[in-house]
Amino acid sequence: MTHKLDQMHLMRLFTTIVQQGTFHQAANLLGITATKASKDIKHLEEHLQVTLLQRTTRSIYLTDAGKSYYQSAKDILESHQQMLDKLQNIKQQLQGEVRISAPTLWGKVVLTPIILAFKKKHPDVSFIANFTNLRVDLNKENVHICFRSTLLKNENYLARYIDEDNYVLSASNSYLKQHPTINTPSDLDNHSLIYLAHQDRLFEKIAFQHQESTIYKHLKGDLGFNDKESIYLATKEGFGLAVLPRYLVAKDLDTGQLVQVLEDYPIQGSKFYALYNQRRRESAVINQFIDFVIEWVSK
Repeated sequence: MTHKLDQMHLMRLFTTIVQQGTFHQAANLLGITATKASKDIKHLEEHLQVTLLQRTTRSIYLTDAGKSYYQSAKDILESHQQMLDKLQNIKQQLQGEVRISAPTLWGKVVLTPIILAFKKKHPDVSFIANFTNLRVDLNKENVHICFRSTLLKNENYLARYIDEDNYVLSASNSYLKQHPTINTPSDLDNHSLIYLAHQDRLFEKIAFQHQESTIYKHLKGDLGFNDKESIYLATKEGFGLAVLPRYLVAKDLDTGQLVQVLEDYPIQGSKFYALYNQRRRESAVINQFIDFVIEWVSK
């Protein structure tokens, strides 16, 4: 053992004795005998040429020199531990592969910037992201994390809550200026909906929440797309009203390019989760990435 390491041991021993109040308890914590602890403190005092401790049969007392040494030694030990922690973090740099599935639009708009930010922070982590609106089986398709809006009772995976999956009814200022005022859902009869065109025509029937009740409104339109980005573009161009994800229109609502219609009648939403497999629950990269996503979307 080098002289420098001896000094670290002696500082650690001395501070532990002070904190524990006895040589015996300090020695037990450090895995040495009380006799060795006593000899080492004597060696320390001889090296420093001062008396650090006054000992009686029942107690130990710090001298003025001992009080000064104790505070300095404690500061040095804390700094040393912080240095070791930083080195350990460097050695344990996150690495590995993360296979992700997410809804197409949410993946493009929300998740892609998050993946890129995480990749910059942890360059040794590789990602394979598949954006699809099809339901994914994590086991069969070897997916580590699946992000989706879902009811947990229908899932067989571990789950972390990400965010509310909210939709808003919105329109452009130019459209609203040219059409009748909308104060209640019944006023929508005189308006056209740009709808999501697929088999069940999900957004033709809108569920509004108002005063603890649900109001269902069936809207018709002459413009339909099977893609939300196309609906979004048509809405900004003033072709009608549309139900769109809040994450997609948030900036436009902030800048005034789009206006939320019937703010007092929010549309029924759901919850968005990160689903992952039992065998992945202890994976540092999986857990830290999910933490990163949660922190990002909360902002």
